Amino acid sequence: MPYTHVITSFIGLQHYVVLRWKRYHKSWIEIWLEEKRQVWRCIVCGRELTRCHDRPWVALRDLSISKHRTWLWVRRCRTKCPSCGIHRVMLRIARPRARCTRRFERELFILTGDSTVKAVAKRQRVDWDTVKDAEILYIRALLRRRILDDITDIGIDEVSEKKGHRYLTLVTDIKRRRVIWVGRGNDSAVLREFFQWFGKERTRRLRCVVIDMHDPYVREIRKRCRRAKLIFDRFHVVKPLHFAIDRIRCRLYKELPPEGRRYIKNSRFLLLRRRENLSPKQSVRLEELLTVNETLNAVYILKEDLRSIFDIWDPGEARAEFRAWKRRARESKIPEVLEYVEMLDRRRFGIMNFFRHRKTNGLSEGFNNVVKTVKKMAYGFHDWTYFRLKILRQCGKLGEASAERD
Repeated sequence: MPYTHVITSFIGLQHYVVLRWKRYHKSWIEIWLEEKRQVWRCIVCGRELTRCHDRPWVALRDLSISKHRTWLWVRRCRTKCPSCGIHRVMLRIARPRARCTRRFERELFILTGDSTVKAVAKRQRVDWDTVKDAEILYIRALLRRRILDDITDIGIDEVSEKKGHRYLTLVTDIKRRRVIWVGRGNDSAVLREFFQWFGKERTRRLRCVVIDMHDPYVREIRKRCRRAKLIFDRFHVVKPLHFAIDRIRCRLYKELPPEGRRYIKNSRFLLLRRRENLSPKQSVRLEELLTVNETLNAVYILKEDLRSIFDIWDPGEARAEFRAWKRRARESKIPEVLEYVEMLDRRRFGIMNFFRHRKTNGLSEGFNNVVKTVKKMAYGFHDWTYFRLKILRQCGKLGEASAERD
């Protein structure tokens, strides 16, 4: 057939010779290829062989040519080695037992980056499992190329997987801003599984571990990596105080007579929101509320003072202000605030470490939204392994890690 070398060069198959090709109904193209090599190598012992045991034709889906679906017919050879027996020869353009070429699988992987598996399968007119398997294959290949030996600061947080209080545990690399591990559950066993996967040598290199104040995480971290500094995220330290303020507001609402409740009603977010984020109308109403009720005025001042303490960059000054704040909180004699101060005393080491290292878990909180978006696009996942790989692809910066290694 004339000009076959032009065809092979055009479609990028220089190791093959085009025997013939045919177009069907202006929708797909079939190309029959013959491999140029005449010597095959046994995949077990490496012996060179000049004959094949059999050479059946197989059809492989390839990249489309000018909007035409393309099928490549190639011979999948099997060699008969005198010492090893009959074995299948590896194709240059496809994986063993695959029904599509490697570059077509690569194209499917790229398309699934911002589309669902169902949408890609419909667009490329292939089976749903073909798209899923291609994506899983490439994600696992990228995971094997990650660099994990230089990790020193990690963040650990939980995200909801499905209804019924079922959670996932995300472990993030704070410096590289990526997710490195995903586990199912939020108890000590899940974190124990992470440290076993991470290895003892890498665990010894950890300097800071940022978490919320989840007790199972605290116990396992203190047991597994004693050298690392345990840091409590500032948001999760202040969050219980917001709950305490809301309980105080509800208690005062029930104690007041009906005519005095109008100031407290619908004032939850006035008390919890930052003062600089309030509108002029909301600021006026907040001033009226604080003027009328001394208890809410006292707890609101404590809340604003605590928020300002976490903005102090000098560790010594921040720790001194924090101790003075706890002293003022005890003097207020408010039961809900006293419970909050007792909780701070139990977790004082993790809070003090924040003032020194200034590490937060905001990155993990941002990844939680990405996980929810991935789950929402697919309308949920029945395959937990595939869901885990999708999270690592979207949040793990796998492409950047492989490029740095190359």
